[in-house]
Amino acid sequence: MKIHKCKPQAGFTLLEMIAAFLLSGVVLVFVAMLLTVSTNLFLDGKDASEDSQKIQIAMNRLIKELTFANPEDVTVANSRQISWISNHPDRLGQIGSATWDGNSGSNLVVSTSEFANSILMDNIANFSVSSSGEAITISLTTRDVDGTTLTSVVHPR
Repeated sequence: MKIHKCKPQAGFTLLEMIAAFLLSGVVLVFVAMLLTVSTNLFLDGKDASEDSQKIQIAMNRLIKELTFANPEDVTVANSRQISWISNHPDRLGQIGSATWDGNSGSNLVVSTSEFANSILMDNIANFSVSSSGEAITISLTTRDVDGTTLTSVVHPR
């Protein structure tokens, strides 16, 4: 009778398999955290960029409207409302106004003879306007995380 010797079988033990799965799991958790943080940073940066563009567009519109107005035709009713009569060749004599209700997060509304109560920008934290002599100072702040603020001084023509 022949006796067969058992050859040692190559492979992994159960303990080695569990250790490999645990290490793989830890690595995957760190990779997932890294991806989550980097994605959130990207999205926050994108939102901040969009907000900066929106506030710049709103400020440019107000500056353009007030530049084409006579200083005596611009009225600052209170620190949150301004009205003007346009001297722009395409809108000569048209009345315009910008109003914010003072509630953080509400809209900045612009009204002209063509468009009544158009939302110029949403989610405003602060809008203030003041007049001194022939200069008008406008300050606009977003309500978002970074709270971007733009302030401009306009000299109507």
